[in-house]
Amino acid sequence: MRYRFPYYLFIFIVFLECTTIGFHEKKIREGMDFGEESQFRVCLITEPDITKEEISNLFSAWNEELSFYQLKALPVEVAVMERPGFWGTDILGYLMERQLTKDCDRLLYLKGRTWGDIVFEVMTLGIFVGVGLKLEVQGAVEGQTNTRGYIKAKYISTIQMLFTSPKSTLIHEGYHLLGCGHQLFMKECYEKIRDVKLLLTDPNRDPNFFPVITTSGKKILSQDQVISYPNKD
Repeated sequence: MRYRFPYYLFIFIVFLECTTIGFHEKKIREGMDFGEESQFRVCLITEPDITKEEISNLFSAWNEELSFYQLKALPVEVAVMERPGFWGTDILGYLMERQLTKDCDRLLYLKGRTWGDIVFEVMTLGIFVGVGLKLEVQGAVEGQTNTRGYIKAKYISTIQMLFTSPKSTLIHEGYHLLGCGHQLFMKECYEKIRDVKLLLTDPNRDPNFFPVITTSGKKILSQDQVISYPNKD
């Protein structure tokens, strides 16, 4: 019998809560010392309709945001594949089964756009117009390690563009990949990013891994600590 780890419950909670990282507090941010510029590698799994130009544009926008913290994300394309399932839970489930390799500090899936997505967009637009409920989820990051997530990298429908864009979605989920949770204002997130960068000097850190402090406060200093949850017969 095949089963999946019960992180689906956690994923569902993430979908309900993934609204905003918080409002920027410029004076507080500029008063913090984020040290020298550091880089981290983001391994990408993309769908066939995602282009290199789109990847470049996404990371340019993300790195503009990361420059506040003397950080830079480096895209590493590792695979092109068909979607493992229609729902975001299918994608996160697939990512949770993968172990980070030595070339990866984070793992990001870039979701494209299929005919099934188009039908779903039309349906959700009707629901939004009818009852004001937005059903589409544009991205998520797993909360066990804050190292794996996905975003919808192609937006077409009016309802999507009213709320967000691929670039803003990546920036949002990018904060989760650095360990930030949800708050009204960003001070706590700034402190988390500063503390993550301080871990770069931790003697217990794998020098080939950019660390993370999860939203629950756990320090992850090596790829070996990023647990995978494979399917079992």
